Amino acid sequence: MIRRFANLKVRYQLLTVMIFITSVALFLIGQLSYSYFYKRNTTEVMKKAESSVHMAGSSLSSQLTSLSTATNHLLVNAPFPSMIYDINNRNFTGYAKYFSGAIALTEPFLQNHDLVSNVLICGEDNIVFSPSSLGITNHFSELFPEDIWASSRITVLPNRQNLTFGQGGIIPICYPVSSNVTSGSLIYQDKPGNRKARFILMIDTTQIRAYFERMSNRYTYCMYLADENGYPLDIVKDQYPDAFLREVKDWVQKENTTSDGSVRMGKDQLLITKESVPFCNLKVIHLTKKSALIGDIKELRSFFILVWLACFLAAALLSLALSNLLTKNIKVLGKIIGRINDKSYEEKIEFSHTDEISLLGVQLNRMYDTIQLQLKQIKEEERKKAQAEIQMLSEQINPHFLYNTLECIHFQVLNGHEQTAGGMLESLGRYLRTTLSVGKSFVTIEKEVEHVTLYMEIMNRHSASGIQFNAEIHPSLKNVMIMKVLLQPLAENCIKHGFKGFANGFEPVPPQITIEITPVGDNRMQIEVSDNGNGIDIKKASALMRAEDPEFKDHFGLHNIYKRLHTCYGDLVEITFTSIPYLKNSIRIEIPENPV
Repeated sequence: MIRRFANLKVRYQLLTVMIFITSVALFLIGQLSYSYFYKRNTTEVMKKAESSVHMAGSSLSSQLTSLSTATNHLLVNAPFPSMIYDINNRNFTGYAKYFSGAIALTEPFLQNHDLVSNVLICGEDNIVFSPSSLGITNHFSELFPEDIWASSRITVLPNRQNLTFGQGGIIPICYPVSSNVTSGSLIYQDKPGNRKARFILMIDTTQIRAYFERMSNRYTYCMYLADENGYPLDIVKDQYPDAFLREVKDWVQKENTTSDGSVRMGKDQLLITKESVPFCNLKVIHLTKKSALIGDIKELRSFFILVWLACFLAAALLSLALSNLLTKNIKVLGKIIGRINDKSYEEKIEFSHTDEISLLGVQLNRMYDTIQLQLKQIKEEERKKAQAEIQMLSEQINPHFLYNTLECIHFQVLNGHEQTAGGMLESLGRYLRTTLSVGKSFVTIEKEVEHVTLYMEIMNRHSASGIQFNAEIHPSLKNVMIMKVLLQPLAENCIKHGFKGFANGFEPVPPQITIEITPVGDNRMQIEVSDNGNGIDIKKASALMRAEDPEFKDHFGLHNIYKRLHTCYGDLVEITFTSIPYLKNSIRIEIPENPV
């Protein structure tokens, strides 16, 4: 993509850049605006939801507390204590003796409490008393399919159809009651050994729902009353299925300090606000779907799309006009560069304006003059470089090695060993011829091996050390060019450090130096120089090899090799060490078959 863009003409590059900048800027503005309005909208909705559930919770708490107090007053007045006592003690004989008195008390009770549509007093064995409907006994199990006798405390049951009057819905509040006529006490619990009795208030669901609807806002998905387990009481699953999700009920049930939170449901999200009602640990719940909040700000996206189209057209027209103005002078620069490439730029084009492109043209003319001057200087520097190379390679010869070799030759001559002295002079001459070859930085691997072989011959002759030397070159690498004077310092290190200062009884028999040069694939080769001497301190050798200033002059050869290899081959050089003292100690150099 970048390469294709770079190959475009300037006018199209400018057009692309301006459209890209415009699009990115509008996209960022759009996203920030969208995020801002969404966050603000969410905050306002959550504040309204908190206010609504707080007001609804306070109101319901007040009404239910008042209703609970009124229920206490109702149940302590005759005939209810006797009725409950008879049910507890299996003495209940029918409705007749209680009906008129119960009607007289329940009618004003129902009139004063609009939330209550009916009351029931019931006992085990289908004993049911309802002042407002005498036929409920036949529908009792249908009205209360759950086991209402299992709960030992006041319980609020979920919404169900009102079978008492055959329409609407009710939320039963079930009181476990026990009465003692002698003491006149009434308690909300079951006495062991007695029949269980229940006083049930039937709360009108329609009024609860109407109240919640008034407290809701246009973003509300659902506002409802839940029990302590998070189960909705005044709504049905068919109408509000999301309120019955396990995740929602778990969050509502959880005793946390926060009054709001969220639950993810697929691609959408439910924002939840709750308020606790002390009566039976009820909770008022408000749900809002995130998708409802997003709907109002979709128009903002449409607005930004229209703005983007308008800016797109404006950027296109402006960039085309601007590119025509800029490319006029750029074409002049292109003409100058073309003449320079053709070596026909003799009469310079002058630039009279002071804009950036004109200044670039002036600098181009100056750069052309500078390049011409530098070409002359380069030729002179190449000549000096050749002289410096001769001096550098000459300085690499170990003076002690040369002096010792000449003294050895002189000694052989004085002792009449003319043939030995002649051989040493021949070997030394061939050795110096390779070392001092002027203008050549690279030789064939075969020549380099010949050079190190001559070095070993000289060393064995004047020191009589008897070191066995063996060099193996893969046939495909014999004529490959390699940096000269590479192997001799490595062989010298083997002699100087590998075969020096042996512990008694551990001398290698016989001392050996081996050089193996093999291909390793991907046009690379490996040079391995090994001996059977003392061993290599790998950590020290690695540190001294890469140090800017070697700590010991004795290791100058290894440091010099590393610097020359790195200069020639760059990061493509790999140097590793292995050491098994008195068996095999190696330095492996892996380099490309062709220098960089």
